[in-house]
Amino acid sequence: MKIRLAALGLAATLSLALALPALGSEPLGKDEQRLALLDANAGEPVKRVQFIRAVHAYEVVGPLNVLIWETPSKAWLLDLRQSAACRHLDRDFSIGIDTVTDSINTRNTYIVARGGVRCRVDRIREVNVQDWKQAERDAGIRE
Repeated sequence: MKIRLAALGLAATLSLALALPALGSEPLGKDEQRLALLDANAGEPVKRVQFIRAVHAYEVVGPLNVLIWETPSKAWLLDLRQSAACRHLDRDFSIGIDTVTDSINTRNTYIVARGGVRCRVDRIREVNVQDWKQAERDAGIRE
């Protein structure tokens, strides 16, 4: 009986050991690939972005990432601080921007999600929209 249990344990361990590398090598999904391309086409972090007019649009592009469209051709990638409160941000249908001024900054700007959950902006980077869209076309995830 002990030999049989040991053999089952060894078989389970080997199965798991063989399965784990395969899990790590799965290709990225479209959303993950899109976020990776956004990240690759985002510039150096800035502390503050002032908006002269209202935000054109926004997209939740990752679990802790929001793309703010200043205009149809200018976008900013916001990385939010890791927080248990923000773990479902990518599932929210609408979000808001809570800021004291007409700017987004890393000192006191929050993305507000369902139920008033506040996610602090940790990093702001301008996206080279033209290069990002071309990278998506090259990767086959944009027409």
